Amino acid sequence: MLAAVGDAGGATGSAPDGESPVVSVDSVTADGCRIESTVSYSDDLRPFFDESPFYAEYGVDVSDLPESILTIPVLAQVCPVAWAAGADVRVPVADRRFLDSLETVGNALCAMYPFMQGGRVTAERAPEWDDVVSGRSETAPDEDEAAPTGTGAVSGTEPADGAGMLFTGGVDSLATYVRHRGEDPTLITIQGWVVGVDEPERWRRMRARTESFADRFGVDARFVRSNMLEFLDTAMLDARYQTHHDGAWYSAVGCGLGLLGLCAPLAVADGMGELYVAASVWEGMEPPPVVDGWDGRAMPWGTHPDIDDEVAWADSTGVHDLFELERQERIEVVADYARTHDPDLPVYSCSASEAAENCGRCEKCIRTALGLALVGLDPSDHGFDVGRESFEHAVERFEAGAWLNDQHAPYHWQTFQERLPADADLPMAGSDAFVRWLRGADFESMAGRPARDRLVRTVARHTPYPVYERVSPLYGSVRERLR
Repeated sequence: MLAAVGDAGGATGSAPDGESPVVSVDSVTADGCRIESTVSYSDDLRPFFDESPFYAEYGVDVSDLPESILTIPVLAQVCPVAWAAGADVRVPVADRRFLDSLETVGNALCAMYPFMQGGRVTAERAPEWDDVVSGRSETAPDEDEAAPTGTGAVSGTEPADGAGMLFTGGVDSLATYVRHRGEDPTLITIQGWVVGVDEPERWRRMRARTESFADRFGVDARFVRSNMLEFLDTAMLDARYQTHHDGAWYSAVGCGLGLLGLCAPLAVADGMGELYVAASVWEGMEPPPVVDGWDGRAMPWGTHPDIDDEVAWADSTGVHDLFELERQERIEVVADYARTHDPDLPVYSCSASEAAENCGRCEKCIRTALGLALVGLDPSDHGFDVGRESFEHAVERFEAGAWLNDQHAPYHWQTFQERLPADADLPMAGSDAFVRWLRGADFESMAGRPARDRLVRTVARHTPYPVYERVSPLYGSVRERLR
């Protein structure tokens, strides 16, 4: 893995024999709150990209930011794909600190996943941020364009003394807020990740709930909209690489670098020095069989301290939070806060509901409601309508092999089995029968239903609905290839 400053050149057609394929960021423009990037690539990379330009939209004007910052969001999406294919990435200009961080992050991903081949990331110019804000070094010396000017900062930016955090309202992001609430972190919710860019009603509801949390906590909320999961052909990336990692492409490989990089212009414009990302996995979590060669911390995943803590640009740094806490310990953090500060604090765990609310029937809703009950909270006080019918549905889904799609999924329920007190008395109808079933359940066996069917369901589960709907005919061909 190498990040370098030099001749970035161009990338069209197939790579000549003996040369690496190339992904080239050809142009990046900003108009008000919107950034748009055009990308070209060698023919053998074409299946992994959509024909549309990449875009990102923010709730603040980013048009005055230097190009070295504006290129970060698209670089954060294309680099993992290029590294998987052994391709080089070329860009006219990139923030020096971000360019350096790409080398570290790329090496971390290659260590996690042996299928990744690595590659060079080359920029014609990579100015230091201090030089940019002083007006010394945003344009090349021989260019006539005037460098940005300002009094201590590029026009449109604020000093980086604030904090931000990626926020969904789920257990992980709520626990991160609780731990860092003294910093008054800005809540950042992204359309194009959990909720797709073509889901206006779900987005309206999700945006409203983030605004409600911000009012509740007395902090600011910001929103980002991007087509990153349409710009990348996630179905083809899953079809090509799924057998080498757990989960789907963006979750397992791209999300840490991708989501942090997506937020870079917002962080610079709003003066966020630290950008928190709540951990998905945790230290000591055993790697699933598909990545059992990994000997690092926890299991390989797209958001991981080896990735998030290394992503940096300008005066901002990514911070991977909660890694030392298991999921149930994070629920305890949220529960302690609810008891002392907010007794009806809502918790949103569901990504299945079309209403962007807790459905009370999916695996994650049942898992979160059970976790809340085990720490002494009534899930109905926190947005969950879970009862006898929900638990009966859960048993049926588990025994049908429909709910353990990822190889690491049994780990969550095995942890419950270890933690269940002998006298568990939970405040939900039908929970006694479910607890008895849970004590004797063999989740490894239930996860052992036909692997190829689980694989297809895993891809679907981790793909936002509008993307899945668009590419669903491809899943039939994926299934055929796996027979």
